[in-house]
Amino acid sequence: GTSTFMEALAANGTSSIQTSVTGVSASKRRFIDDRRDQPFDKRLRFSVRQTESAYRYRDIVVRKQDGFTHILLSTKSSENNSLNPEVMKEVQSALNTAAADDSKLVLFSAVGSIFCCGLDFIYFIRRLTDDRKKESTKMAEAIRNFVNTFIQFKKPIIVAVNGPAIGLGASILPLCDVVWANEKAWFQTPYTTFGQSPDGCSSLTFPRIMGLAS
Repeated sequence: GTSTFMEALAANGTSSIQTSVTGVSASKRRFIDDRRDQPFDKRLRFSVRQTESAYRYRDIVVRKQDGFTHILLSTKSSENNSLNPEVMKEVQSALNTAAADDSKLVLFSAVGSIFCCGLDFIYFIRRLTDDRKKESTKMAEAIRNFVNTFIQFKKPIIVAVNGPAIGLGASILPLCDVVWANEKAWFQTPYTTFGQSPDGCSSLTFPRIMGLAS
């Protein structure tokens, strides 16, 4: 099972491992605009989806491999592997299945050059046009359930970060057991920029990992 696991990591560009979180430069903050001019590698998405359980989900790919479950973000209902309720429900479903089967651990990664851009704000804003209070409550509940699934998952979760991890995409990482990042990975939590309170328990986990000052 170990060789298969390492092959899966290598396939996601994580054969080169960094042990520290790199700083975010101003140019990197504009990565979304820069990425729009670059074609998405559809061949990679196609090849990953040609697996036994690839068509069970719309926004993720699940591969049951030798001794572990591989979950990959491959979103169709959002851009840049962002998280909306549909994506989060599919990840929860895959984790719940892995919790009940014979998988020894879960490998969590993403298809493409971006790991996860956090919450899909465009999706949420569009749904605030009607009943703001009702929709806000539904949003908060969806995020809470998503985060709780990671907290309550009893098997090891290994994360392979192959690109930018922003907002909730970064704050869920301390809720996992091991995080491997390649040279293209970087991390950002722009909560003050968006007027957003920290999510994913990051106000607790980040000070414990990086120190209170950081």
